[in-house]
Amino acid sequence: MSDSETQGAWGESIPIQDSVVMGDVNLNITINPTEVNNEAISTISDELGISIMMGKEDSIPEGPQIPSDILAVRADKKGPKTVAILLMIGAVLIAIQAYGDWQLDSAQDLSESEVEEILETLNSQSEVELSVDDYQSFHDAARDSGGYLLRAIGLGIAAILIFIGAPLLFKLNPIGAKLSIAGATIGFLGGVAGSYQLNQAAIETLHGPLSLTYEVMMYLCGVCMAVCIALAVMPLFNVAARMALYGEDKVFLVQEEE
Repeated sequence: MSDSETQGAWGESIPIQDSVVMGDVNLNITINPTEVNNEAISTISDELGISIMMGKEDSIPEGPQIPSDILAVRADKKGPKTVAILLMIGAVLIAIQAYGDWQLDSAQDLSESEVEEILETLNSQSEVELSVDDYQSFHDAARDSGGYLLRAIGLGIAAILIFIGAPLLFKLNPIGAKLSIAGATIGFLGGVAGSYQLNQAAIETLHGPLSLTYEVMMYLCGVCMAVCIALAVMPLFNVAARMALYGEDKVFLVQEEE
């Protein structure tokens, strides 16, 4: 191994170190320039008989390069389809409740076996027992108030509109979302109004935990229908979902300058 120095274009010594390893010659060159100059680099290349490549400082990026479209919003087709499936499940439950209310409104008198089955659990949890006549009085008051019928109509219309809208939304048709919103809104209004009438009938004729049950059902009906409205509205307000429904060329993002 031998060390030598050569005079560079900048007037500085350039240490050159060569070594022999397994018959091969390795040439190690260390250059410590104080000024980057393309002509000087070319001179050194000619003197040493080697090729030196050095890029310009401005050609080296100062930071990591991020693709321009990495933060771009893309159409989300899975979101609206998931919402459509949830709305379809909700429509089935709403239809079952509407059918039950319709049957209760159509029945003038309840069978004693049905009433006893309902009161068996309630009387076991309350100090004051309710009789079959007490529950029959509530049923008559509920039918006269129109609570069963009002809730059945509201929830029935909601179920029909959601049954129509959910498949359209699954096919990425924006009309499906609008139909579902309309149905859920009608169900919310009809369900809460009908449940309120039933609660008033329960307050007048019942006592104990059963009257509280109908009050809880009124709030529960409102919450469930509000969730349906929120689900149906979501695809129309989410940017990625709107792109899937209306097409990427019809949705524009406006970025305000600070």
